Amino acid sequence: MGRVLPTHQPTISTYAGEAILHSMMYPPRLSISRKPLLLRPLRPPKVRQNPLKPRLFTHNSQLLLISPPSPRPQLPFLHASSALRPHRPRNGVNLQYELSRLLTTERKKYIKDQVWLATKWTAYGWTAIGLGLIMLFGVQEERVERKFPSPREWTWLSRHAWRCAKGQEVLVTEEFGMTDWANVGSHYKGLVARLENPAKDGAGITETVEGGILVDGIGKTGLDVSGKSEPWRRGYHEALMGAARAAEHLDGWVKDDTRLLVFPPEVVIGPSNPRPKPVPPGVASAPREEDCTPAYESPESIYTKVLTTIGFTTRQRLDAALAYANWLEFKDLPKSAEEMYDWGLDIAISALPPGADNVIDPTTRTIKPDTTPSLTSNILLATTSLAIHHARTTNLSTALPMLLSVLRARRSLPAAPPPILHFSILDDTDPDAPQPSLTSTIISMLRSLIITPRYPPAPPDGNELPKRDGKEICEEAGLMVYIGEILFASKSQSNSTSKPKSTSRSTSPATSQEEDGLAWTRQAVDVAESTFIHPDTDNEGRKRCLECLDVGLGNWRKMVGKLVVAENEERGRRRERSGVGRSRGFGDGHSSEEQGEGPWMREERVVEERMKSVRALLLQRRLNGKGAGDGGMLLFG
Repeated sequence: MGRVLPTHQPTISTYAGEAILHSMMYPPRLSISRKPLLLRPLRPPKVRQNPLKPRLFTHNSQLLLISPPSPRPQLPFLHASSALRPHRPRNGVNLQYELSRLLTTERKKYIKDQVWLATKWTAYGWTAIGLGLIMLFGVQEERVERKFPSPREWTWLSRHAWRCAKGQEVLVTEEFGMTDWANVGSHYKGLVARLENPAKDGAGITETVEGGILVDGIGKTGLDVSGKSEPWRRGYHEALMGAARAAEHLDGWVKDDTRLLVFPPEVVIGPSNPRPKPVPPGVASAPREEDCTPAYESPESIYTKVLTTIGFTTRQRLDAALAYANWLEFKDLPKSAEEMYDWGLDIAISALPPGADNVIDPTTRTIKPDTTPSLTSNILLATTSLAIHHARTTNLSTALPMLLSVLRARRSLPAAPPPILHFSILDDTDPDAPQPSLTSTIISMLRSLIITPRYPPAPPDGNELPKRDGKEICEEAGLMVYIGEILFASKSQSNSTSKPKSTSRSTSPATSQEEDGLAWTRQAVDVAESTFIHPDTDNEGRKRCLECLDVGLGNWRKMVGKLVVAENEERGRRRERSGVGRSRGFGDGHSSEEQGEGPWMREERVVEERMKSVRALLLQRRLNGKGAGDGGMLLFG
């Protein structure tokens, strides 16, 4: 066999040999002059048109967008089909085609990177905003919780409803000066429903009677919550009382069931309101009467539930009775209000031990003398409230003996023990006392911020004998203010009432009863002011003293102003009877006594000076940081 030569690419020598062999085998044709054949070039010829420009390393030119003609051969299989190529209009621009030419590889990568960065930082921003809102929500919840603590055994939703209700009722009112009672009532209503639900926070409460007691026109009576803890019962009572306050403000309001909006009754369009008032600008349109239902339950049903609930203390039930009676007074139902005040007094008497229930005279409803050991704070409060109700209904002959009996009982209370002075080891006045370090101060501050304070202890139930401290003395001053007002407004001329000594004025137009009322009012203001500045009076006592000063000075000024008017009228009548004031050609004919100030005008100036001094006292104590309850420097402004 012959040797097989390996295949290889033809070279230059191979082409030359083939040319010589061809000339030897074939005869020459016609002699035609032609140029000798050129050897095949080693590489394709270079394109001389539009030579490529060098691309600098630091410059990104537009070569990627519009490139020059390629030097490679233009073969059909290297080009896209003309049918697939987008049609380019003659007088327009094909946006899709141009866009595909502009979105190069580098630009696509740049756009993807920018979209990724925008998405990432947007997610980071919204996450930060969400976390900030959650932090702000937590801070607000903690702020309201510290101001209005809720029982720890409640679930978080119940405690949140409590904080929303108290924040809307108190904090928002203090900040904006108005209260959205529809929102407040909704929170209280939801909270009470959760507390009465055995599946949520009401586990352990029972009905007083199987199926409950249903009162016609009022609703179901209270439950038996004696099996719950004291903080739970106290929170439940506060929730019911808050719901009752909301019901008082929403009395008569309706809810539009089609829009779930609450409206006052005077704007409802219907037969019961033929002349509805226009709604304020920016508020939804007035509802139709056929689409409305009561927005809230009646205050009577809530107060009745509190009064009939088993497990509340005597003071809690008494507070509900007095609030209900005050609501009935507002609704102009004096007889019903008097019955409710009597019921409150009976509640206070029912808490007395056996054999000590003869404190109150059943006929006059006054406190009997020499019954101090059996007195309680609840009896004093209930008797005072009933007496004030009689005074408001112009039943002065019944109110005055009751107030005098309460004043006598308060003055017979045992004196309070002197306050115990606690000297702190951190007192700056003691040079030997150790000073707190910066680290301990910071730790205590952080501890107070992180750890929630404990739920406050239970207040007194009112069944104890009160002590005659600063607050009780201010209560006496308040009683004296009421007595003075009743005496001044009374038409009786009786002088049998025991009273502080008063200076008689022979030329005064005031009656004996009016002078007695002024004397009681002056003494009440003196007692309240002296007790207010006493160092042993606590903040609660100072708060009560400020209230007495407010009412006492206001009554004093009104009484004196009325007497000044009567005094001027009397002086004018005397001048007319004596002929003084006629022109005689010399002088004005007025005597020095007629031209001078009367006693009541001088006392009116004394009242004004007294009010200025009290304002200065309040301002001084506020600047010194000693506090004065909730009173302010413009208390009498």
